[in-house]
Amino acid sequence: RPRSSFEALPSFTPAGLPLVTPQRWRIVAHRPSNVYPTYLGGGVERAADIGDVVFLFVPGLFTRLHWRSPTVRWSSDQAIPQPLWKLGQLNHVAIAVPDLEKATALYRDVLQARVSKVLPLPDHGVYTVFVELGNTKLELLHPLGEKSPIAGFLQKNKAGGIHHICLEVDDITSAIEELKRKKIRVLSDEPQIGAHGKPVVFLHPKDCDGVLVELEQA
Repeated sequence: RPRSSFEALPSFTPAGLPLVTPQRWRIVAHRPSNVYPTYLGGGVERAADIGDVVFLFVPGLFTRLHWRSPTVRWSSDQAIPQPLWKLGQLNHVAIAVPDLEKATALYRDVLQARVSKVLPLPDHGVYTVFVELGNTKLELLHPLGEKSPIAGFLQKNKAGGIHHICLEVDDITSAIEELKRKKIRVLSDEPQIGAHGKPVVFLHPKDCDGVLVELEQA
């Protein structure tokens, strides 16, 4: 004789309609040891805990318990902490070019893209031209001054190439603090004003899988 007892749940739906089959039961007690299933007639498929709701079918001489899918319960006490900053969209991909006029003509006259005027950025040692692509931009970079970092890049890459990618963040100060805690090196002590007139910083490519990443305040 099984040592489990059962409490039948209400046999009517909230609309007042009778529940015909299968009958639902709640386990209200079971034997102390739950190592082995509690057998009922032909046996149950597994043991149940107090409070579990089960379906009871009667196919013949044997009665078998069938478990419904477990219910996932969420608790506000276990809320996931939110980060202080969030990563936004791709702002642009920067391309170093040895001939800025030629590169601008390619995107403007051949590829029919909208391009900006040449913008000198002495603090960064570059001339820039932005190519509008609708969902993002390309930034064409050309050296400005002898100490330009783009000049050094072009010495190693004569034909030019992708220099960095720029990602937007909603709080660049918080982003810098957290990235430093996670051992990601930032290439300047403080954000500088970039080509869009917003604060920017660069992350060390050796900490970003070989990619120079620029973060820009959204």
